[in-house]
Amino acid sequence: MKVRKLLPVLVSLGFFFYSHVAFSQLEILPGPEVTPEDMVEYLIGPGVYYDNVTFQGADIARGIFSNGNSTNIGIETGVFLTSGSGYIIPGPNTSSSAGANNGLPGHPLLNSLTTATTYDASVLEFDFIPLNDTVKCRFVFGSEEYNEWVFSTFNDVFGFFVNGPKPDSGQYIDYNIALVPGTNIPITINNVNNGYAAPGVVPTGPCTNCEYYLDNTGGLTIQYDGFTTVITLWVLVIPDETYHFAVALADVGDHIYDSGVLIEGTSFKSLGPADFLSYNFLMENNPGLSFDIIGELINDEVYLEVPPGTDLTNLIADFEVRGVEVFVDEVLQQSGTTPNDFTQPVEFSLEGYEHKDWTVIVDVVTDIIQHQLQSVISPNPSVGKIQIENMEGINVKIYSLLGNLLEDCPANMGKNSLIIDDLPQGIYFIEIEKEGKTEVRKVIVN
Repeated sequence: MKVRKLLPVLVSLGFFFYSHVAFSQLEILPGPEVTPEDMVEYLIGPGVYYDNVTFQGADIARGIFSNGNSTNIGIETGVFLTSGSGYIIPGPNTSSSAGANNGLPGHPLLNSLTTATTYDASVLEFDFIPLNDTVKCRFVFGSEEYNEWVFSTFNDVFGFFVNGPKPDSGQYIDYNIALVPGTNIPITINNVNNGYAAPGVVPTGPCTNCEYYLDNTGGLTIQYDGFTTVITLWVLVIPDETYHFAVALADVGDHIYDSGVLIEGTSFKSLGPADFLSYNFLMENNPGLSFDIIGELINDEVYLEVPPGTDLTNLIADFEVRGVEVFVDEVLQQSGTTPNDFTQPVEFSLEGYEHKDWTVIVDVVTDIIQHQLQSVISPNPSVGKIQIENMEGINVKIYSLLGNLLEDCPANMGKNSLIIDDLPQGIYFIEIEKEGKTEVRKVIVN
């Protein structure tokens, strides 16, 4: 059995704190300086809305890391969960038994993946709504259980559990997607390794799924004795449905010898096609405009016509995409926030499940006519209700801030106006479509 020698563990921790200051380049920001909500915000990428964040575990066992490119983990920034202390993660690898006993219980979901009782569980949970049909994330799992406790009962474990509707039929119920690639095997010490070796000795096998294992004996940048390569987990989902995720990690068999998972920042994403769904210059973000300018999307180009006197050097675009990151000259663009100089055509690079370049062309035109859909929504902001006028031939959809479809009014309903007096206070998105052209407007209900 694993010998519980408290003094060596404390000594290794003391040496660790010294070595962290002297050598380490990985930067750790643990709780409570970072809230669980901060962690999920750091984790979420394009195409996902989230809510209802909770955490089980010790504050010191969770947090945010950065400057990972100075190490050999293969991830620059992200969030971490450990079975002990986040301060143990940075290197060098000066101990084969570094760990912190938080005196906390394990978790039933993790008990189901291994052969012994779990302890010191760290569990980050949240609801999410994907905009597209697949959710992906990238992580590295590491541990001090390597290599001397490989094939023992101290089989520390990591799980990523999903609940929600399956695309074909039925429900995901605590379905673990943290698996050895191409298998149904969960990520544990005994399932990914290069075999047993004595402390400080590089293992030589026989191995188990060792193509996904990196030995770190004597490593200069990470304390863990070994860790996985960067692994991508994924799950098929139904767009715009609500799901629940639980990211969980724990010790197995006892409370000592830390394990941890490092999840890449913004890698939890639901990517869509690299297309603009709409592209506009709105008055609320461009004080020099007297009305909203609606872009015309043709193939991979956007055309906008602005009146004489418009300052083209500092225009802010409002655009809609679904699970796509948008860049100009490698600068990430935020809809309604990022200004650009449109005196010449501007190339936007869209990164979804594919890459596509769009060219935005802005022309100054005399006698410009205001877009036919500009006056259909009033008032904005509104008190108690929103009225949408001149609806003949117009399809209207109303979404919540989280992307939930609240109202779907097709043109063939025959209404001339739509009054919604039951919306609570908040921000909503109104999608208006006519003759193949789509406009998305943000409205506020006070």
